Amino acid sequence: MRKEKLPARRTRVLVVIMALWGVGIAARLFFLQIVESAYYIEKAQQQQQQTVLTAPRRGDILDRDGNVLARSVQVDSVFARPPAIKDIRATARTLSRLTGIPVQDLVQKLDPDSPWVWVKRKISEEEKDAIQRANLPGIGFQKEFRRYYPERKLASHLLGYVDVDEKGKTGLEGSYNVPVLGQPGQILVYRDARGNIYQREQPMPQAGSTLTTTIDRTIQYIIEKELAAAAAKTQAAAISIVAMDPNSGAILGMANFPTFNPNEYADAPPSTWINHSLSLTYEPGSTFKMVTIAAALEEGLTTPDEKIYCEDGAIVVYGRRIRDHNPYGILSVREIMQNSSNVGTIKLALRVGEDRLKSYIDKYGFGKKTSVDLPAEVGGLVRPTSQWTKTSIASIAIGQEISVTPLQIATMVSTVANGGTRYTPYVVQKIQNPLGGTTEIPPRGSRVMSPETAQHLREMLEDVVTDGTAKTSKLEGYRAGGKTGTAQKIDPVTRRYSSSKYVASFAGFAPVSDPRIALVVVVDEPKGQYYGGEVAAPVFKRIVEQVLQMKSVVPDVPQAPPHFAVTPEKAKPQPAPKAVPVVPEVRILDASLTSPGRVDTTVLELGEIVVPNFIGQPLRQASDESDRLGLEAITYGSGKVVGQSPPPGAHVRPGSVIRFQLSLK
Repeated sequence: MRKEKLPARRTRVLVVIMALWGVGIAARLFFLQIVESAYYIEKAQQQQQQTVLTAPRRGDILDRDGNVLARSVQVDSVFARPPAIKDIRATARTLSRLTGIPVQDLVQKLDPDSPWVWVKRKISEEEKDAIQRANLPGIGFQKEFRRYYPERKLASHLLGYVDVDEKGKTGLEGSYNVPVLGQPGQILVYRDARGNIYQREQPMPQAGSTLTTTIDRTIQYIIEKELAAAAAKTQAAAISIVAMDPNSGAILGMANFPTFNPNEYADAPPSTWINHSLSLTYEPGSTFKMVTIAAALEEGLTTPDEKIYCEDGAIVVYGRRIRDHNPYGILSVREIMQNSSNVGTIKLALRVGEDRLKSYIDKYGFGKKTSVDLPAEVGGLVRPTSQWTKTSIASIAIGQEISVTPLQIATMVSTVANGGTRYTPYVVQKIQNPLGGTTEIPPRGSRVMSPETAQHLREMLEDVVTDGTAKTSKLEGYRAGGKTGTAQKIDPVTRRYSSSKYVASFAGFAPVSDPRIALVVVVDEPKGQYYGGEVAAPVFKRIVEQVLQMKSVVPDVPQAPPHFAVTPEKAKPQPAPKAVPVVPEVRILDASLTSPGRVDTTVLELGEIVVPNFIGQPLRQASDESDRLGLEAITYGSGKVVGQSPPPGAHVRPGSVIRFQLSLK
């Protein structure tokens, strides 16, 4: 019996052991596949596959007329599959010679444990051809996109740049990176236990949206051309120019010196990437007097013709003496603006008072960002009245103890130009996604000044240009308004105003009768001349004249009466010894361009050239005829001649100027 029971006992023990072993295996499997499944799936994926993101094609950036300012072009990038490379060091040496990457860096990249690695992104055609000819095992090419700026430096601070992964870093590229970038694709690489690649998947990326901006490429070119000339002449540390449409807040152009080429941004110092139009803060000086005088007019505390005694050029405010650049006696408020009188402006500010003046400063947008759709904007500095000293109101009234940006001043002068509406400046007016959807971005503005106050200010600012401190900004054929500014900079060492470092500026608009452009020029630390009227105002004149003529804006000033000197007709041989009378020099005054159908019937003395009737002729024909006659043609607009000066039939000397008004209609 004992012998029969022993096998049965052993069987039961074996069954128990097997059952426990099975339970253990089941428990382990439960732990691995249920409890820790996510961890081991992730580990397996890391060992078996690699995911590489591929950048999509970024959307284009266009100017207001559809001209391309930025676009992405397809290029090749070179990659490696290290497990497929037989001799890593030899391959690294060859690639180093062809790409310029150090051998040791390539050896580290070509790690056999990595199934797939980038070798060099966005290579040139020459590099690709050379690598292909080397016929290296495990080396391949992947199509990618590279951002290209066809106009090179043009509008570089507005556009910004993108990095090697096609991510926007500054400018519009940075602020609109998400819609412009699109959806990236993926490269999925799989390998088996031996490291062999057995499958590769590549979901396609989705292209980004296209931006249509408010920028006018031609205006931007004019601005940058004149900016470069001003930089060479003034040797300034920095220059910023902002052009706006005062009737909408649209940025027409914006440029800064120094600048950079976004195609080669890495070759330029990072300091050149900064958009000083948004980030340069400076004391505005006399351009800020617009704010002070606007507050006094808006509050009904003065009128343009009120006479104010300007203390013969000096005023004492709580023990501090503030002087004018000239000793003025009695000036009207209009003349205070025209002559940029510190004393007169301070007297008006004292009437307004601290709290009310501060409220207008806030209303006009100083001390806070303008909310322009560009990155890295700063708000400037406006201290609360609780931090003002007893003399702060006098300083702030004339543009001291306050810091602003060029864009804030451009917004202010645009408010005056358009009749009192403060518009939010903006650069992008339309976003079009690749599926056909379009988002329009309309202007946004609110009234901050009455039309009456704005009209008074426009008239005053025109006086500044015609008879005041900004005569160098006076335009040919157009009425302009504006204000100069000259501000001393704070010495960072002494914390006092420097006697050698200044910021010269000018803020203006034109034509006064129908403002089409507002322009601000800020010159930081010019060498030599440093007054705004000497340094910044002439830049305004050169830019705005070209822009208005390019846009075929009809002049709103009657042509200054040109003087046409008529020389005596040369004496001809006469059959009888009759003396030829000497005709005295005659000057003919023509007040305006002749309109179609109007003929000047003034009887003129004999001259050397009789001016033909050019009305209705195309520009080319009129110019050729003028050249043939020896006349110098100056044109306004484009198309056919609709007006000319001097009028048909006038007698002028060779080399005289003839002006043509053109129109497409």
